[in-house]
Amino acid sequence: MMRKKILIMVKVFAFSTLYFAQVGINTSAPQTTFHIDGAKDNPTSGAPTTTQQTNDFSVTNTGQVGIGTTAPTEKLDVSSGNLRVRNINSNVGVGGTDRVVVADANGVLKTIDFTAYSLFHARLAADQNIGSAASIVTLLFANPVATSPFYSYNTSTGVLTFNQAGNYLVTLQASFADISAGAQLLLGIRPVPDSNYLGRGSHYAGATTPALTASTRIGELMNYTTVIVVPTAGYQIRFTAAPNEACTVLSTEMGPTGNGNVTNVTVQKI
Repeated sequence: MMRKKILIMVKVFAFSTLYFAQVGINTSAPQTTFHIDGAKDNPTSGAPTTTQQTNDFSVTNTGQVGIGTTAPTEKLDVSSGNLRVRNINSNVGVGGTDRVVVADANGVLKTIDFTAYSLFHARLAADQNIGSAASIVTLLFANPVATSPFYSYNTSTGVLTFNQAGNYLVTLQASFADISAGAQLLLGIRPVPDSNYLGRGSHYAGATTPALTASTRIGELMNYTTVIVVPTAGYQIRFTAAPNEACTVLSTEMGPTGNGNVTNVTVQKI
C-alpha cells in the first residue's frame, strides 16, 4: 500500500513538472513558456536585465509573443527597433475604406480614419454686420460640422484652440454684401492674445453687390488658403474679416441658382 502511494505521488510530481515546464534555448533560466536567448548572455538564474533581453525571443503561456522582452503585454510585443514587410506593394489599399495605422504613446499599434480625424469644418452661424471701415471683426462659426480631438472651438468667442502642435492647412471663405465696386475685402487669421496676422488674404470687389432682399442675398465671394505652424498644444487663433467699408458678411446666399452656405472655414492637419 505504501509503495502504491509513493508511485502515485511520483506520477503527480512528474506530471506537474511536465505541465508547468518552461523551455529555454541558450538559457538555463527561461522566463516564459518558451524562451530563446539569442546571444546567450542571460544570467544562469533570475531575470535578465533590459539590455540582456534585447536579443531574446519569448512566448508566454497565454500566447503573447515578445521580441526583445520577456514580459510581452500584447499578442506581439517588440521592445524596440523597426518593422519591415517585404513585397507589401502588391497589396494596394482601398481609399475611403482602409484605415491608417498609428502608434499610441505606449507604442501600441491602432487604426484610425485619419482623414476624418484631422479635419475641422464650420459654417458661419449667422450674418455678421461690420459697422465701420477697416474694423477687424471675429467671424463666429456655428458648432463644427466636422472636428476631432485636434481642435476645440468656442462658438461664443470664435476662438479655435489646437490640442496638438504641427502644421495645419487653413481655407477661409466669406461672402461680403452691401459693398461697392472696388472695395477691399480682407480675410485673416490672428493669434490669441491678439498680435500680427498669421495669414491674410486681400481681394477687391469687382462690382457693387445687389441689395439684400427677402429672396435675393448675393455677395462678393473671396477665399484664402494658407498654412499655419502651431508651436504648442493650447495655441489659439481666431478668424477675422476687415473690409475697408461697412458691409455684411453672409452666412448663406440666396439667388436664382439656389440657396446655401457661403461663409465657412476648413482646417486640416498635414
